[in-house]
This record gives sequence, structure tokens and C-alpha cells, in this order.
Amino acid sequence: MNKEKSERGRSLKGQDEIVEGDDAELEFGMLPQLIARQLRIATLMAFKDFAMEAANWNLSPGSFEILELLSHNPGLGHSRLAAAIGLEKSSLVPAIARLEDLALVERKQSATDKRAHELRITAKGKKVLAELRRYILDRDSRITKGMSKEDIANLNRLLKKVASSMGRGTP
Repeated sequence: MNKEKSERGRSLKGQDEIVEGDDAELEFGMLPQLIARQLRIATLMAFKDFAMEAANWNLSPGSFEILELLSHNPGLGHSRLAAAIGLEKSSLVPAIARLEDLALVERKQSATDKRAHELRITAKGKKVLAELRRYILDRDSRITKGMSKEDIANLNRLLKKVASSMGRGTP
């Protein structure tokens, strides 16, 4: 069985999770079998890991996605970028403003449509992205430690199926 430590130092166990602590045992009921719960826990752990590693840049995992997409798609507009990362355009604007403040992204008026802006990663953004990529690849290696290439491919395939069944396909 998998054993983890919670923030209070309690032991978390596998399928029949019971946590001993204070005065009583804590039973998790159906929670250990819920896919959404496992996804939430994995996401929280990945975000926490990212926050600790990327603290010197003060960036979020979403910032990495934005920088990665802009590095491959210079001149991308807000709407297409928002759609690519699964955000509403209004939610993307503050993230872009923050990356602009950090001089990682620049926003320029489109030459073809004066109402639109084109987004580009800056030279500083490219340097930060190169460091983030190294971390991201290392983190993925740690996350998948002990998995075969086939396991990793299956996990990716299944996660894409989950996202698709929830109305959000991923590339």
C-alpha cells in the first residue's frame, strides 16, 4: 500500500484509508476510489512542487504553458491562446499583464487588425522558459519514476480521455 504523510504528519494509506490521529480514526469511505479526487491530489502536489521550484521566478504552471505556446507561436492572439490553455479570455488578460510586468512577454498591436494584439515571448522570457523546461522535464521524470514508456503513454492517453469526456480535449 502507498503511504504518504499529510501536512499534520498522519499516515495516509491505500484503498481502505484510515488515518490515526488525535482521538479517533478517520475513515475515507469512497474517496480513495474517486478518479476526480486522485486527479485533484496529483494536481495539488504538482502545483505545490512547481511553486517551490519556480519561487525565484514567481510564476505559476499556467505561466509556463503561456510561455511555451508563445515560443512556438509568435504573434498569437489572446483568444487563440486562451482557447489553447482552456481559459476564458478575461482570465488570461491578468496573466499576460503579469508576464509583461516581468518582461517575459510583450504585447503589440496587430498590423492587420488595430483592435487585436499579438503576443510574443521576449529574450528574457526565452531564457526563463529554457530553465523552466529543464525543471518540467525533471519533474515529469520524478512523477513517472518506476513507470515504463508504455505506462506513461497509457497514462497520457487516459488523462486525455478524461479531459475529453469533460468537454476539454488536449493535444
